[in-house]
Amino acid sequence: MLFFWARGTSLVGDSVVHVALAFAVLDLTESAADLGFVLAARTVTMLVFLLAGGVWADRVPRHALMIVSDLARAATQAALAALFITGAAELWQVVTLSALNGAATALFRPAADGLVPQLVPPAKLQRANGLVALAISVASLVGPALGGLLVVAIGAGWGLAIDSLTFLVSAAFPP
Repeated sequence: MLFFWARGTSLVGDSVVHVALAFAVLDLTESAADLGFVLAARTVTMLVFLLAGGVWADRVPRHALMIVSDLARAATQAALAALFITGAAELWQVVTLSALNGAATALFRPAADGLVPQLVPPAKLQRANGLVALAISVASLVGPALGGLLVVAIGAGWGLAIDSLTFLVSAAFPP
């Protein structure tokens, strides 16, 4: 059950970051094209490293790979948060950190998906996968709304900081 709550927490953080990062980049450069570069850096890097993530997930303990990935994602988001909160962010830094976050996410996802069958007996696998799917759906609804509230209430940089904390929560409760 801790796996579910830890994964759900980081999923909400993933959804928060979409809103917070968009506002942070638009505030920084006022350019939709620059926002596109940032989002593309994360997505392309994630796609490039996803196959490697699957290979690593089959060769090393999945929970260890998830913890390392969560810590890397926490570090990238904390660095982004610090840059935006202090007003020191430059576009190249945001693109680089977003790309690194995408690579870490590519390592995390196959490990997390492959771990569910190891955690539950075969008779309960369908229900466990349904619970994970429910967490993904809830996070995709709650996260952006929470991200918007955080941007309005405390700022986009702080939204990124909270996203960083969600990865630390996920890493702290390994399966």
